[in-house]
Amino acid sequence: MSNLSDLLPAGAGAKSADFVATGTLSSGQTVALKTDGTVEAISVIAANKTDFVGITDEAISSAATGAVIVQGGVSGKVTGLTIGSDYYVQDDGTVTTVTSTVPAGRALSATSILLEG
Repeated sequence: MSNLSDLLPAGAGAKSADFVATGTLSSGQTVALKTDGTVEAISVIAANKTDFVGITDEAISSAATGAVIVQGGVSGKVTGLTIGSDYYVQDDGTVTTVTSTVPAGRALSATSILLEG
């Protein structure tokens, strides 16, 4: 076993909540919570990264309800991570090791992140 995610039983860490999407969202996309309770993609245009709520667990059509992995959960929808590194949400919605004001979480494997926001 090389990391914490190897120790978790199947389905563990999948702390999620269902949200209605504003716009179409792809699986693994960072999303922000809007004041009306819906979620939208984080983007430079919307300047909404400070409202980061989680990472989509599935593709969600506009106005449809779908699962978002939230703080305390583990998302397996991100790639290219370095185990043990801290990740932050950037203005364009990407998750990188470049420090920003919005922490995303810590990488458990190359494809999973514990959202600590």
